[in-house]
Amino acid sequence: MKKASINLLQAELIPEQPLWTLKRVVSVWSIALLLMLSWLFMSQYQLTQLSNEFKVVKQQKQQQDNLLVQLEIKVSQNKADAVLQEKLETTKLLLLNKKALHKQLTDTTSTYAAGFSSAMTELSQLHHQDVSLKKVQMKPKSMTFSGLARKPEAVPAWLAAFEGSTFLAGQTFNHFSLNENEDKVTEFTVSSHKLSEHSGG
Repeated sequence: MKKASINLLQAELIPEQPLWTLKRVVSVWSIALLLMLSWLFMSQYQLTQLSNEFKVVKQQKQQQDNLLVQLEIKVSQNKADAVLQEKLETTKLLLLNKKALHKQLTDTTSTYAAGFSSAMTELSQLHHQDVSLKKVQMKPKSMTFSGLARKPEAVPAWLAAFEGSTFLAGQTFNHFSLNENEDKVTEFTVSSHKLSEHSGG
């Protein structure tokens, strides 16, 4: 006789498995912890990189500031030598003198032709380093010199040397003026006439 089996275990009697088991909670927390650690590591890495870049930029700025200070010190100390300045001024006066003489040699409208070449030669030989002629005007009975002088006393010293010349000797300077221009340079004008012409009149 075959026994009949009866299943007394019904579905509603089987306990339901919970959705959040301990294993699942531990797994979720582990994954979250790994994500947090990864994010913390990346943030720390970026912060370190930015900090290193900031140090480099700060160091470069400090170097540039130091270079700027050194350049400012050099500029403040870069004063022209007094001897070189004097040589420069002398050279300028010589150049002005040569230009004036050249102008006089090429301009026959304001010069006396007879003996002018000899006078220019003597003027060149009697050149004074502190005197620069700008204009030379010669007429049969008079001559006029005008120009610049580094020192007021240089003009009388320059005129005193005329006593040893052949063409310029025997001149009486009846007009002599000195004045200082805006550039603190002495301007002068000297006019003369021959003694023989003056005494004869």
